[in-house]
Amino acid sequence: MKENSIHPPNNHEINELCQIINTNLGFKYDQQKKYLIVSRLDKRLMQLGFSNYSQYLEYLQTEPQEHSNLFALLTTNVTSFFREAIHFRFIKEVLLPQYCEINKTNRIIRAWSAGCSSGEEAYSLAIALREYLGADWDIMVLASDISTNRLQIGSEGGPYTKEQVAIIPQHLLGKYFSIKKIGDRTVYHVKPHLRQMVAFRLMNLLDHDTLPGNIRLNIIFCRNVFIYMTSEAKSKILSGFYTRLLSDGHLFLGLSESLNSNHPYWNSIGKSIYQKKLR
Repeated sequence: MKENSIHPPNNHEINELCQIINTNLGFKYDQQKKYLIVSRLDKRLMQLGFSNYSQYLEYLQTEPQEHSNLFALLTTNVTSFFREAIHFRFIKEVLLPQYCEINKTNRIIRAWSAGCSSGEEAYSLAIALREYLGADWDIMVLASDISTNRLQIGSEGGPYTKEQVAIIPQHLLGKYFSIKKIGDRTVYHVKPHLRQMVAFRLMNLLDHDTLPGNIRLNIIFCRNVFIYMTSEAKSKILSGFYTRLLSDGHLFLGLSESLNSNHPYWNSIGKSIYQKKLR
């Protein structure tokens, strides 16, 4: 075995890792995820000085905080500013005009980016809401994720690379981001007035009860989170979303995700866009 190489996990070790992920996150990982598991965890084992997966499994038992790293490594964190632009167009062209008509005196709007990764989606939501509604609306976006490392980037407002912010129009980039040179690199940080509109929180979506009971929302983004989940886990999360949404609230899933067209609690009103049904 080469120096610094990791001995491949056996089937039992893969099953143990899958059980940890599935039990905690409601996923349905199995032996077919072996390549993904090995490709994402080998580097972590080397960082910890381990040579095999048996050592890592023992470490997970003695160091519960390592679960956060495990979850972050074995879940998908693909994100970008204003990703899946069709949803942001719907918010601007359909949703917010309706809200403005209904809420002429109560100018409060609350949104949730569930599975926010490093904050790009949450900040995109906050920008979209502020640009349409203006400064006289009370706007807050809850941003939650299971990865402490990703949340730290979001809560600190960056840094984001030039490539990451390339999709943002220049007038919005100057309005909401500051630019800093680090050597030959150009990085961007969220300005304080945007940062104050987003509240980051470490949270497992299966544990809705960890949120204060009085939180009610107009908009929930939960996009590309359900991909690997069991139907039972999705049902539990959707039930929590239903409870948290106001009577005219909207849920946005990833464009590759959908709910049953005859779902008893959700009306489909657009591409992966759902409105809460009143029971």
